[in-house]
Amino acid sequence: MKNHLLGISVANNLLLKGLSIEVTLNNCIEVLGESNKVDRCYILKIEQNSINYCYEWCNNGIDTFLNNSNLKREIFNEFPEMYAKLSNDEIIYGLVKECNNVSFSKIMEDRNVQSYLLAPIFSNSEFWGWMGYESCNNEKKWDHDVILSLHLLAQNIGIRINQNKIFSKLGADLKYFNFYIKDSQRGIWELDLKTYTPKFSSNWAKMIGYNAIEIDHTYDFWKKNIHLDDIDRVEKELEDYISNSTDCYEGVYRMKHKNGQFVWIKYNGLIKKDNTGKPIKILGTNINVNDLKEKERQLQLSKEKFRLIADNTTDIICQHNIDGSYTYVSNSMKEILGYEPDEMINKIAFDFVHPDDFKLIRDSHKKFITDSKHRTLTYRFRKKDNTYIWLETTSKNILNEENIVVGIQTSSRDVSKRIKAEEEIKTALKREKDLSEMKSKFVAMASHQFRTPLTVIYSNAELIDLKTNHLDEKTVKSLENITSRIKKEVDRMTELMNNILIFGKYESKKIKKEIKKINLNIYIKTLVDTYFNGAIEKGKIQIEIKGKKQVFHTDETLLTHILTNLISNAFKYSTGKSNPLLVITYLENEIEIEVTDFGIGIPEDEIQYLFTSFFRASNTTTIIGSGLGLAIVKQFTVLLNGKIELKSKENFGTTIKLIFPYEQN
Repeated sequence: MKNHLLGISVANNLLLKGLSIEVTLNNCIEVLGESNKVDRCYILKIEQNSINYCYEWCNNGIDTFLNNSNLKREIFNEFPEMYAKLSNDEIIYGLVKECNNVSFSKIMEDRNVQSYLLAPIFSNSEFWGWMGYESCNNEKKWDHDVILSLHLLAQNIGIRINQNKIFSKLGADLKYFNFYIKDSQRGIWELDLKTYTPKFSSNWAKMIGYNAIEIDHTYDFWKKNIHLDDIDRVEKELEDYISNSTDCYEGVYRMKHKNGQFVWIKYNGLIKKDNTGKPIKILGTNINVNDLKEKERQLQLSKEKFRLIADNTTDIICQHNIDGSYTYVSNSMKEILGYEPDEMINKIAFDFVHPDDFKLIRDSHKKFITDSKHRTLTYRFRKKDNTYIWLETTSKNILNEENIVVGIQTSSRDVSKRIKAEEEIKTALKREKDLSEMKSKFVAMASHQFRTPLTVIYSNAELIDLKTNHLDEKTVKSLENITSRIKKEVDRMTELMNNILIFGKYESKKIKKEIKKINLNIYIKTLVDTYFNGAIEKGKIQIEIKGKKQVFHTDETLLTHILTNLISNAFKYSTGKSNPLLVITYLENEIEIEVTDFGIGIPEDEIQYLFTSFFRASNTTTIIGSGLGLAIVKQFTVLLNGKIELKSKENFGTTIKLIFPYEQN
């Protein structure tokens, strides 16, 4: 018994020491096994409906079952009634040969056990496992006092296990808490309300440039480092919180940094009271918000700058809530619309829009809130005198940090004069269009009306030539001169009428292209033969063809108008000079057609006007012409996706180059 009590005492001392739980329990079972003169001592732990054989001590020559997985399964499954007793905090003990549970007896016999004792272990009132004592070499009798003391020791083991669990959790929490405090850069402080003695953490000191050793943990140190403009307010807030006049102690103040500058600090405090409700201390945190305060200052400066610009611009600058109500209105509102800026605050902008424009503005506003695309709208807005003016408004969404629309900013200007001018232009354009149509109709009618008398005049001139053949030669020659002048003027008038008709059709956009494939070489020969009476055979025009012939797509009618004009001019303005030259060049991606004459040329300062309608060069007054030919040539060339180039030198001649693609769109 003496050894038993000594073992119990040693085991209890081991449980009280600060060794790890594994070392403590292994030492305990060894001491208890030896002091109680048993052969095997062990601890089993219950884990999720299974039993973990976690600690074991064996006497010399006794087999160990510490790593026997089958035993774990057997113990739990084979004696449920014994498990029930243990979970009810009852000790089980006795001789194996006297046990009525066959399965349990079999297990014990396999372990060579003759006598046993099982003491339950509870941790925080929950059945945790049990402690086992086994005698293999004799049938040990268990004394009542021994049973009682072993039961109490098992309870102490349960207390130590629970304590270890609490300390482990607390250690993890403290580790996490310390990590959080360090990482968050929060300073911790507390104030003892009995002595008004504060304590400051290292982070608290670091915020104002010190380390923990350099600061004084005194109320005066804290007070003297607070900005003079803040100290009275902060102390008043502290007094009100301690006296329960306010529910919280929090705010922002400035503290003097070690470098002499002031930093902004956000503080929070929580009061702690004793059992009687008397305040005994305040625990709090500080955090440096200097960057935040600087951003607030910059934001305020930006707002002031915005207001300064907005109030000094001629446009009306406004800010609105999402519903359209005004939150800010610049001073231009008074000058343009007659309203004082203050009287427009909280009023809805849509209420001032002209009824005919309301739906446009409302629908555009809904889309704008959704897609945030900048919009510029023109609409009528009611002035204070109930008249309407035209405004042009550009809108932009105001977003918060989460990119959510929280408002709208608009810039509006009076565009009434512009709208009036646009209306006048529209009216003038319509009037011009009407006049142009009237002109086209008149030209077409006049041209057709002139054509009949001109034909009659030309026919009668030819008839005079026929009727005067029998007269004397002098009279015939005199009459031929007269009829020749008549015919030339009729031809000139006919050409003028034809050109005017063509020009009118182009201006009214009534000319349409009919693109088809042509053999340009054959086409050119046919054109010259048809319109210029075999000029090729007579040596009146030279034709050169360069490059390999390719398929050419064009409008034959338009091309005929172009080339007959150019070739006719070449003959007309080079009378008595070298024959005109027509050159066709087949290039890789386009075709060039050049018409060159060696006639009178064009004055250099007049070349720029040559394609203007009804313009004629100053050196052509004695030559019949309408001033429309080259204008039509350029128009038709552009219509066929071509380009035209002109080179001329007075008294040396003129070259006009046409460039066309092989294919037309």
